[in-house]
Amino acid sequence: MSDKYIKWDAPGVEVVQPGEKEKIQEVSNQFQRMQMMNFNEHHHCLRGTHLKTQGCVMGKFYVNDNLPAHLAQGMFAKPGAYDVIMRYSSLTPKLVPDNIPAPRGIGMKIFGVEGEKIWGEDKHTQDWTMNNYPVLELRDPKTTNEIADSLERNWDDLPTFAKECAARPDAELACLPARLPRQHMFAMPEYSQSAYRFGDYVAKFGVFPLGEEQKKWEDKLIGENEPINIISQGLRDFHMKHKVTYSFCAQLLQNLDDQPVDDIGIEWDANKYPFEQLGYLEFEPQDSWLPEFRVWWDDRITVNSWHGLKVHQPLGGTNRMRRVVYAESRKLRLRVNGHKDYIEPASVNEVPAPVAPPQVPARQSAISTVEAAA
Repeated sequence: MSDKYIKWDAPGVEVVQPGEKEKIQEVSNQFQRMQMMNFNEHHHCLRGTHLKTQGCVMGKFYVNDNLPAHLAQGMFAKPGAYDVIMRYSSLTPKLVPDNIPAPRGIGMKIFGVEGEKIWGEDKHTQDWTMNNYPVLELRDPKTTNEIADSLERNWDDLPTFAKECAARPDAELACLPARLPRQHMFAMPEYSQSAYRFGDYVAKFGVFPLGEEQKKWEDKLIGENEPINIISQGLRDFHMKHKVTYSFCAQLLQNLDDQPVDDIGIEWDANKYPFEQLGYLEFEPQDSWLPEFRVWWDDRITVNSWHGLKVHQPLGGTNRMRRVVYAESRKLRLRVNGHKDYIEPASVNEVPAPVAPPQVPARQSAISTVEAAA
């Protein structure tokens, strides 16, 4: 069986394009300028992407027993249970209401993972990041630079930005974020979009709702007239009432012609190259909107695809770009917000003690809207 899976260091898996390093630096500069434009609007420095926190939760990450050899790779080589924290977020470079189509994502930090780290520190954590569609319009550094240039020029004129995206040769992909279904996040599929080293092999990853109550919401879309905070408050309501579970799956690289690593605008056909379950996440009922937890995540910690084990090194041009862009974005955010450095927690015991926020009724309650739709 292992013969059909391509090794992570095989020729052709990663192909660095000429001028890539310079293009990546241009993109980093663009995202820092956009961070400062957001600062001018909000008087707080936000991330360069995944700006808007929708909720933060604590739970368990379980690696399945008896995985076959091709799946028993890296942190999944042995069965086990780990503590995990996870943040739900919206990733547009500008803050937008929850009732419009937009990319959404999750970032998780798993504690107690043993192995040699890419960054060399010894906190035994592994980060994973996902988005709610399997491809990314920022498919490589060159494309990212072009789309970021359009957004920066049209920062206060998003209709013109949309027109410029629609005029691109890859318009169908460039405009995809505006066509994403307006789902509640507890019912969304999530994808790594880019590829990672998977022990001996290469894989993309997916996180999919498992709970029966979650699945009931897969086809219930958020209306255009819903409150602008419908996702965060819907998440809060759902997490407080239900145990929330997700499968964590891998899609292995088998054919570089069908499954390019350096162009993440091309989807790996899940019918031909299926996602296979590695483990699952469980979150007991809890409040996902605790101020201490949320603000601590917003301002003090980071989740980065490059923060993890060497056997799960991110691969491809977009990930090589992220390594630079995310680091520079983090430094700017900390400096502008008055922090000397970020915090890398070693366990859930370092997550700020939760204190429930006061219940202040809104004129239009997102929570009551979710209840009415159930």
